[in-house]
Amino acid sequence: MMQCVGWWQQSGLGRQPMNELVMRISDAQIEGDGVDVVAPFTLRGEVRADGSVEMVKQYLHRHSVLYVGNYDGEGTFSGQWDIDGYRGEWAIRLLRTMHPTDAIEEIEPF
Repeated sequence: MMQCVGWWQQSGLGRQPMNELVMRISDAQIEGDGVDVVAPFTLRGEVRADGSVEMVKQYLHRHSVLYVGNYDGEGTFSGQWDIDGYRGEWAIRLLRTMHPTDAIEEIEPF
């Protein structure tokens, strides 16, 4: 698992951090978990060859959120979250980056 830093933004709540965030990316599949102001959550999804990403954030005993965006190739995923048409921005930065060859190298957190 790779430690990560991340946030999501919502009107009225502002920018909210995703704490204790970890992700595993293997064979283009994403698995992860963390906790934020709403509740503990899991992340499941995929990174496509073109860099697009789609994940479902499932809150424990609560609702799910669709996260759609892109991977920049340098350690940052970003895009929009969606709950039945209600949207906001999000970003997750790996504390280590992944490359198409699956090599991992250290990068600075944001």
